[in-house]
Amino acid sequence: MSMEPLFEVVTEYGTLQKHVHQLESAKVLGIDTETTGLDPIQDKLRLVQIATRGYLTILFDMVRVDEPTLSFLRELLCGHAVKVFQNAKFDMKFLRQAGLPVAGRVFDTYIAGHLLRQTTGLAKFGLDTLVQHYLSVDLPKQEQTSDWTGDLSQAQYLYAARDAAILLPLRDAMIRGLLSEDMMDVARLEFGCLSAVVEMELTGIQLDLGRWQQLGKQLEQQREQASIALRRLLRKPAIQLSLFGEDTEALNLDSHHQVLKALKNEGIPITNTSKSQLVPLAGQYPVLQQLLDYRRAAKVLQAFIYSIPQTIHPVSGRLHPQYHQIGASTGRFSCGHPNLQQIPRSKEFRSCFVAKPHHKLVIADYSQIELRVIAEMSHDKTMMEAYATGQDLHRLTASLVANKPLNDVTKHERQAAKAINFGLVYAMGARGLKAYAETTYGVRMTLDEAETFRKRFFEAYSGVANWHKSVRMSSLSVTRTLGGRKHRWKQGTGVSGLYNWSVQGTAADIVKRALADLVNNLSGTTAKIIGMVHDEIIVETHRSEAEQTAKILKETMENAGAQFLHRVPVIAETTVANNWAEK
Repeated sequence: MSMEPLFEVVTEYGTLQKHVHQLESAKVLGIDTETTGLDPIQDKLRLVQIATRGYLTILFDMVRVDEPTLSFLRELLCGHAVKVFQNAKFDMKFLRQAGLPVAGRVFDTYIAGHLLRQTTGLAKFGLDTLVQHYLSVDLPKQEQTSDWTGDLSQAQYLYAARDAAILLPLRDAMIRGLLSEDMMDVARLEFGCLSAVVEMELTGIQLDLGRWQQLGKQLEQQREQASIALRRLLRKPAIQLSLFGEDTEALNLDSHHQVLKALKNEGIPITNTSKSQLVPLAGQYPVLQQLLDYRRAAKVLQAFIYSIPQTIHPVSGRLHPQYHQIGASTGRFSCGHPNLQQIPRSKEFRSCFVAKPHHKLVIADYSQIELRVIAEMSHDKTMMEAYATGQDLHRLTASLVANKPLNDVTKHERQAAKAINFGLVYAMGARGLKAYAETTYGVRMTLDEAETFRKRFFEAYSGVANWHKSVRMSSLSVTRTLGGRKHRWKQGTGVSGLYNWSVQGTAADIVKRALADLVNNLSGTTAKIIGMVHDEIIVETHRSEAEQTAKILKETMENAGAQFLHRVPVIAETTVANNWAEK
């Protein structure tokens, strides 16, 4: 008695017809792809493997497939079935480039693995690792790096079929894990924004290379000027040997050890050359300001100016950052190749990221989203009333801690209030507030002032103080965001982490809901999501649709926020621009 074949390779609709009913009626499909490389813009889709329960796996050979088969596959990928992938983003990009966009419900075992990592203890989420953990099956991966461009072997077909079929029992096991952790809603949220991530990565963003190179020249000049000034300020009289027994020009300004030794010889009271030590003393010692200027120029030249042009895609001519959907335990995205989220916020940098001809950038970010989340979580009456009436919370805080009328608050005091708000809501002490205000906002305050501001802040926002107390006193080892994202804490975790995680995680959940909804809401327009930076979303659209797109973006983001925050209004501020700096 012969065994039913594990798979069948399909190139013609005539062969496919006997499988059509099985594929169309399936409630869940295990889907995998094999490609000629890793770049969806330059490389090609070779196989599409689709598995259903209790049936052989169908392998579509995309090199030879006919148009009727392609049309069927296109409809199937947009159908009612749940599509199960391992690292769905990769497959969905290649499928979309081949004219086979995936729509409807998706389950990604890779993302599910990330969500369950604290339960499983896994640090890697490759298919073989997940299958071994959940199914106790060793999944051969020898063919993964084989040549998929020419005639394929039976071993390659078998490998491809197996990877698709195993996704179905793996999903079942991972659903049990998600249900036991009460994380199915979070998983659906993550799966829902996959289409937005695919769109961001495939579309990319335009860099004005000429402007970028000009900025690089300016920064090189700044670095050189700061270098010359540093060496001049550190030079000893000619009668003495240099600090290191050689000419002072040999001083390596990039060596923390050498620079620290030189500064100590100048009598500057520092124990290291970290920014937190340099900034408070920079006004007193000009050499420290020159060092800060030198380091800033050197850092951005190395981290951005020289490296980012190397990531411009040779075909599209655009940057295509890679977004890691759960880049942090809070659920926040991380980004790389290049890291768009770390681009300096200054106008000189962001003006280099532009809309393509005849298009506009539509940029929106949430107004004080983390503070609004804190107001919701803490039920602080003063905060909630301020947001309900549209007050500027930074100005209000400045008024409360300075004990003066709102209308008398100065720009400098409002800037100080930013540091107070963002520092103290996460339980920063007076010393920490003093350092944070100066290094992050350029605001100087004495330790006595910091202590006074801290005392008045918690008197004004007693709900926040009570929230801090309840978190400190809680014996729970598990924290959840307002969206249900879960985190287990190790014993001895600092209190600031306990406050920060649920707030930042809720903000991340809100942005992900907005991204998930935005793809559908922008359907039928020319608009494409091209980037996101924490609480900010960037869309590129034809200039004729810019105002319509801005309205859709604002409404989508605010409606997403309202699904999580019920007591505090959520505001998204939107700008239509030619470049990123015009926000």
